[in-house]
Amino acid sequence: MIKLLDKLVRGLVMLCMALMVVVVTWQVLSRYLLADPSPWTEEVARMLLIWVGLFGGVYAYREKAHLGLDLLYQKVGDVGKRRLDVITDICCGLFALTVLILGGGSLVKLTWELNQTTAVLGIPMAWVYTVLPISGVLIVYYSIASILGNRAEEIS
Repeated sequence: MIKLLDKLVRGLVMLCMALMVVVVTWQVLSRYLLADPSPWTEEVARMLLIWVGLFGGVYAYREKAHLGLDLLYQKVGDVGKRRLDVITDICCGLFALTVLILGGGSLVKLTWELNQTTAVLGIPMAWVYTVLPISGVLIVYYSIASILGNRAEEIS
């Protein structure tokens, strides 16, 4: 299950990046070669950037590639490193729960109730912001999986 989810997240990040390259390339071509800039490209590129940033953060968290200070981590032994990993996973999970799931969910609900739409395409902003709670759920899931994986290492 988790390997399938990893592939899905990685594929989603790659798809959003590829779409963003195509959209921005079209914006440049239409602006400078055709002298008629496409009005929708800036809005779509901004939405894709939001999705790439958040899903990229999920992927970086899963791969342990996120930015971190490892001064304390280098000073402790193997048991201390596993404990620090668990503490880090708990903190990241709690952050994702409160900020991304609860806060992002509130934002989605609010923009849905206010019927906010994008300026050019008229897409509900709630659709754009759904990436917040989705990425939060993924980070919480990955943090739990990491904690359980670290726990299994301590037991064996």
